[in-house]
Amino acid sequence: MAHRIAASTLNASTIDILNVIRDNASLAYQNSVPQVTKAVDIPRVGEVLYGTPAFANEFINALINRIAIVRVKSATFNNPYERLKKGFLDYGETVEEIFVGITKAFEFSQEKAESRELKQYKPNVKSAFHAMNWKVLYPVSVSMEQLKTAFLNEQGVTDLIAKIVDAIYTAANYDEFLLFKYLIIKSVTSGKLKPIGVNSASMNNYAVAFRGKSNLLPFMSQEYNEAGVLNTTPRDRQVIFMDAQFNAEFDVNVLSAAFHMEKADFMGSLFLVDSFATFDNDRFDIIRENSDGLEEVTAAELALMGNVKALLMDEDWFQVYDNLAQFTEKFIASGLRWNYFYHTWKTISVSPFANAIVFVDSNATITNPDNLHYVVGSVDCSNEACVVTLESTDDDTLQNLNAKFIQTEALTGYGYGVQPYGAILMPVPIAHPSLTLEAELNGDTYSGSLSMGGTAGVYTIAVGGTVASGDVIVIDGTTVTLDATSGASLNAAASAIRTALGSNTKYTVSGSNANVVLTEKSGKYGTGAPAYSIVSTAGTLTLTVTTAPKFTTLTPGTAVTLSK
Repeated sequence: MAHRIAASTLNASTIDILNVIRDNASLAYQNSVPQVTKAVDIPRVGEVLYGTPAFANEFINALINRIAIVRVKSATFNNPYERLKKGFLDYGETVEEIFVGITKAFEFSQEKAESRELKQYKPNVKSAFHAMNWKVLYPVSVSMEQLKTAFLNEQGVTDLIAKIVDAIYTAANYDEFLLFKYLIIKSVTSGKLKPIGVNSASMNNYAVAFRGKSNLLPFMSQEYNEAGVLNTTPRDRQVIFMDAQFNAEFDVNVLSAAFHMEKADFMGSLFLVDSFATFDNDRFDIIRENSDGLEEVTAAELALMGNVKALLMDEDWFQVYDNLAQFTEKFIASGLRWNYFYHTWKTISVSPFANAIVFVDSNATITNPDNLHYVVGSVDCSNEACVVTLESTDDDTLQNLNAKFIQTEALTGYGYGVQPYGAILMPVPIAHPSLTLEAELNGDTYSGSLSMGGTAGVYTIAVGGTVASGDVIVIDGTTVTLDATSGASLNAAASAIRTALGSNTKYTVSGSNANVVLTEKSGKYGTGAPAYSIVSTAGTLTLTVTTAPKFTTLTPGTAVTLSK
């Protein structure tokens, strides 16, 4: 379970720090390094450490791993985004977020009581997984000369700690700011937030929009979260992200009133962003080159973000956890310095169940498009089933384009299954290679056709060996007994097989001489090669089947368009 890191400050003096390290050091260190009782004793400690590398190592390691690490963890966790982070995870790399929907009500009925008594009522449970996806390190070096100067005055050691902490804190905090901004940009431009268009002619229009949506979020609604679940966001969980320049045009009292908050509470819920339309891609260029954890923020995405003025969301929308915060060290003898590496691992994600709204200029396009565009992502077929997946190719947009495909009655009648996000399962043989797909997007219904194409499988049975009268074979469930006439030759045996299979519903039968050719009939594509066996033979009868199966011409990359 995630726990929070307590806020801490370094109140100890250099004298206190030196004595605490000495009290917890090795016996050799305690015997050689004097206890400090007054400021004039501090340089004596420095002289011993500077002249004995082993003691210097012991001191600097204790300074970093017992004191600096506490300050760094506290400073980086309790930063301006502390409210939005869920805590520190000591174990595990994946978080399962579980959402339990509200229970449905049933009318009271004595007649139905008996049937309801032992019936199982499964809760409406949905889950989302958030995996650890941010592993970075921050290097910092401490030279022997820096250590030496730390003992020249009463604040020297605390100043050294401050330099180490500030070097890491500044970098880690800036990166965390960019990560929160990254989550916002990628989510907004992929349509995961509910967009609200506002006429920018008057700033009062935004105040009205803010107040209206802040009023609505405490009520149950499916409209404001990606998963479409019934959820609420009380005012004490509402947080606001706002463009800094846009915020400057508002009086803080007007804004706090718009969100029905006291000024102090509002300021604690407000997070300013320099600009939604900019992003420091260069900061993460090394990480992108060596991992796939982050994508570049594109110019097209930033152009869309230029229309964004503010966001109103549940504080639980951010699923950000700290997984590791640890120093490792290495003494570089040739350089008389210690290299320290601050490792920080995080889980950076968003919740599909939490409410989130984005306010944009009314000139931005936030209406449903006339068409939805897809390509076939994969076609995976076996003798039992065929699975086709569809992938959206529409450009980034502020509007949610995650249409949900509909399991229509016609598809159900065919025995086909359609998953909400574009996977189609068809049993083989494919009786209906051309099908109509329907999808729903924000109240609009779209439809389009998908053709599996279809080429009949061809299976050739070659009759070989020697045939005797009374030989018995079974092909596709049909028993054929060869008589004296048909057993006179291989050609006659093949002819008898063709005659016996002539009335089957799966294959068109043809062939000549000692061959039987079975071609899948229309609507039976994908039936596959017939099962066969030789039940008994007085000769050396053999049956050899060669196949040329191809029951769909649909290939990945095929375009599919759904229209209103």
